[in-house]
Amino acid sequence: MTVNVSPVAATLADHPFFSSMPLASLRRLATHAYRHEFAAGEPIFFEGADADRFMLIQRGLVKLDIEVPNRGRVDVEVLGPDSALGWSWLFAPYRWHLSATAVERTITLVFDAGVLRSRMAGDPVLGYELMRRFAAVLFDRLQATRERLSEEEVEVPVASVTGPWAGRRAVPPGSPKRV
Repeated sequence: MTVNVSPVAATLADHPFFSSMPLASLRRLATHAYRHEFAAGEPIFFEGADADRFMLIQRGLVKLDIEVPNRGRVDVEVLGPDSALGWSWLFAPYRWHLSATAVERTITLVFDAGVLRSRMAGDPVLGYELMRRFAAVLFDRLQATRERLSEEEVEVPVASVTGPWAGRRAVPPGSPKRV
C-alpha cells in the first residue's frame, strides 16, 4: 500500500522540530503551512508586535535581538537552518518578546498562530507534543537571552542546543565563534 504524502508534510517530517511526530498530525499541519522568503536585512517581526505566526527556518540566518533599558538593542542569538522561530504566539497577549531580522536570504515555512492554537486545542495529543517541543525552544531562548544579557562583552551565543527541537544557533560568515 502506497501512502501519499504532500511535499509540505514530507518537509515537516524531515525537519528536526517535527521529526518523530505522527504522519497524520503532520498532514493536518501541512495544510496550513506556506513557504516565505526574507531578503537579507529584512525584518521578520518586531518586539511588541502581534505574534501571529510560527516559522521553521529551512535556509538562511535569523538574528534575534531585544530592547534593553539603558543599553539599546542587544543581540540575543543567531538561528540557522532547522531552527524553530517564534513561540510568543502561544501565550496571551500574543506579542513578540524579541525582534527577528534575516541576516541573509532566509527561507521559512510559516504557520498561522490562530490555526495552530485551534488545532492544539482540538487534538490534545498534538497539543501536548507541540507544547513539549515549544517548551524546549522557549527554554533554549531564555537561557541564551540570560547568558547574553549577563555578559559584559558583546558576543552572540553559538552552538548550544537543549533538545532536538530547539534548532541550532548559527554564526554569520566572518563572525568570531565562541569556544
